[in-house]
Amino acid sequence: WGDVDLERDMLTVRATKSGRSRAAFMTGPVKAVLQGRARGGPGDLVFPDRDGKQRAQISATFDRVVALLGLNAGVTDHRMKVVFHSLRHTYASWLVERGVGLYDVKEALGHASLSMTERYSHLAPDALRRVAKELEASVAENTGEVLALAKRSKKA
Repeated sequence: WGDVDLERDMLTVRATKSGRSRAAFMTGPVKAVLQGRARGGPGDLVFPDRDGKQRAQISATFDRVVALLGLNAGVTDHRMKVVFHSLRHTYASWLVERGVGLYDVKEALGHASLSMTERYSHLAPDALRRVAKELEASVAENTGEVLALAKRSKKA
């Protein structure tokens, strides 16, 4: 619980794959779940196992839900199966599809380098189109300002 800051809507993520701790902002639904739990002391676990100890693996509930929804029905290639880590890829994919920049996705995922995040870049084909439109608007805006300055200087 010492890593949960409900006032600032932040979590401290520890023991990451990279070995670095980092801050993560919580969504409204995450905050609601945490607020609905009995708050423990700073060293107490938020979601302990049945014995009150740290969980060693994801509960079987995830696998039961995946099976119930038929998400892996007929999938024989283990690389294509929905596993808990698939949620992380979905998170990144949805952010990129909504136009979130790769650098911000990198930070949200805690990737050590941008190259790790670039695997999601194909999900943002309209990003370069938006960049071109922004450039076009900027050029038009700034050209107008330059022309206005030129006209004023001719009158002076």
